[in-house]
Amino acid sequence: MNRFITVVLIAISSCAGFAQTMPSGADPKLWQRALRLHRSAIIVDGHNDITGPMMDQDLNLATDTTGMIQVSGDPVHTDLARLKKSGITGEFMSIYVSGSTLQTGGSMRRAMDLIDVTNREAERHSALITCTTAAEIRLAKKRNQVCLLMGIEGGYAIENSLYALRNFYRLGVRYMTLTHNVAHDWADAHRDIKHNGLTEFGKEVVREMNRLGMMVDISHVSEKVMHDALDTSRAPVMASHSGARGVNDHTRNVPDSVLKRLPQNGGVIMVVFYPSFLDERTNREENERTVRLKPQVDALREKYKDDNAAFVKAENELMAANPIYIADYKRIVDHIDHIRKVAGIDHVGLGSDFDGVPFLPPPMKGTEDLVLVTYEMLRRGYTETEVRKVLGENFLRAFAQAEKVAGHRQISGQGSLKKIK
Repeated sequence: MNRFITVVLIAISSCAGFAQTMPSGADPKLWQRALRLHRSAIIVDGHNDITGPMMDQDLNLATDTTGMIQVSGDPVHTDLARLKKSGITGEFMSIYVSGSTLQTGGSMRRAMDLIDVTNREAERHSALITCTTAAEIRLAKKRNQVCLLMGIEGGYAIENSLYALRNFYRLGVRYMTLTHNVAHDWADAHRDIKHNGLTEFGKEVVREMNRLGMMVDISHVSEKVMHDALDTSRAPVMASHSGARGVNDHTRNVPDSVLKRLPQNGGVIMVVFYPSFLDERTNREENERTVRLKPQVDALREKYKDDNAAFVKAENELMAANPIYIADYKRIVDHIDHIRKVAGIDHVGLGSDFDGVPFLPPPMKGTEDLVLVTYEMLRRGYTETEVRKVLGENFLRAFAQAEKVAGHRQISGQGSLKKIK
């Protein structure tokens, strides 16, 4: 929790079952307006890593996850009740494959397992439904259901096979992040440069994604890969969970050179909620703390090598005793402001990274607090139409355009049938 910002959380009894908290000092009338708008809008979140606990901890989303800790030690941000309170209609479940599988193998198997656990969770709960099109997201809103979509995080999950890419599409995957934090055989990561962009096969992957109707995700990739994807793609691209580098000069964020190309491409940058990507001071202090406490963390890891739960508890206590500055939720809207200024209001959305980060911007505790972003946009003078665009309409427009491009079923040549050597 941010030790530099004191926030009083006030229960909103008139909106029980929807939003939970209001920041101290908020305009009550504007807050109520934000709640009404948030409730009626279609909200699409570009990235949620709750699939990890669903798989590794056998988490049933009907479980109350408030205060729950993942195996990694990070808090859990999502469950069925919290999703309903969030107002989210379309939630992209991350099919995240660690870069370590490039050495150990098994990346495709891991992706398949996460796809299965997502489908099984939707089958288990009537309030959830799997979706694969923009029209299905709109229908889910009318039916008051939460629509689970899937995006692969880590293009190496296809194991250099366009056959696999096509089968992932058939299984419901509707975007693929070209890599995660590691460069692989055909794409560079934001801090790992191997090819100076996309290889020829990487460009073939993009073309085949266009043909299928799978959106190209440029989060995590290098700046050159971002430009190569824009040069190659006939459909709108997306960044499923990234900020604006013009606000915080972090390699995980999207530079202005890319933002300026979005109007022509039609793509959408979905703003991440992780404070270290949002704010330079938070990022610096988090990195400094990691270095400073490494000997103590290593000692705890050795002490509790046979008891992960005890290690996680001790590590979290150590972090709590060494607090850092954590930028609050308003910083999310700083990034939205910048993208609107450089690319235009039609090219920004939300990509939280819930359940994939160690902390959220206070007073956010999880998905249920998403309305804070709606409130802050209204407070800054965004029109209701503009807010609806950011919450979901921009993504739906780009998604529908990708479907339209796929409808032409353009032929990308013999390369679409090749497997990289």
